[in-house]
Amino acid sequence: MRHLPQAIHVVAVLGIADLLADGPKRSDELAQATRSHTRTLYRVLRTLVAAGVFAQDKAGRFHLTALGQPLRSDVADSVRPASIFLSGESELEGLLVDCVRSGKTAIELASGTTNSFEYYGHPTRAAVFNAGMTALSNAHYAGVVDAYDFRPIGKLVDVGGGHGRLLSMILTAYPKIHGVLFDLPHALEGGQRTIAEAGLSNRCEVVSGDFFRSVPAGGDAYILSRVIHDWPDKKAVEILNLVRDALPAKG
Repeated sequence: MRHLPQAIHVVAVLGIADLLADGPKRSDELAQATRSHTRTLYRVLRTLVAAGVFAQDKAGRFHLTALGQPLRSDVADSVRPASIFLSGESELEGLLVDCVRSGKTAIELASGTTNSFEYYGHPTRAAVFNAGMTALSNAHYAGVVDAYDFRPIGKLVDVGGGHGRLLSMILTAYPKIHGVLFDLPHALEGGQRTIAEAGLSNRCEVVSGDFFRSVPAGGDAYILSRVIHDWPDKKAVEILNLVRDALPAKG
């Protein structure tokens, strides 16, 4: 049902799961902590009790369930940033019918640009987008390191790698590999932070640029994760050709 993602978005933005991490609380306590309207917040919480995200005891206090734990911001499998990014109100919502009728993307209809990364280049949107992509990476990439043998690679370039979650996972598992994280300027600071927090700054360079112009040279392998699907065929071929040109003969 449509209201469930919206309710999850609300509690993710307000940080409700973090407030319940140390024990149950009443809705008025949560409302005071988040500067929210008590009765309205109560209705949202009750909606999520029905969905199993929270539980409510006989004293009216709300508890965090196992299903709701990933909404905390301080857990390894946190989906809080992804919930903020994917479930929130935006100018793109409700445009699917118009997309089908026109053949245009929601971003194009809403903003006039065909470049999704230009749209998400806006500072506020970029912050939400990059945090959401990093959170989704925790789930999507969990099996990548185990499934693929990266040992023959000396230098790995992650093209369009965002904040570097995937690359940091690979470099941590393979201590002999050096990495290059490459993305647009708006992702630079977040990428540097992710690499530094993983203790990989001495083995990973963070570079900003435009992959329609060039990609960093000298890599033994190039990885593009969740990049190509964003573009029409002609643009996708342009990206792949640039990457192929940067590859060594046995890359």
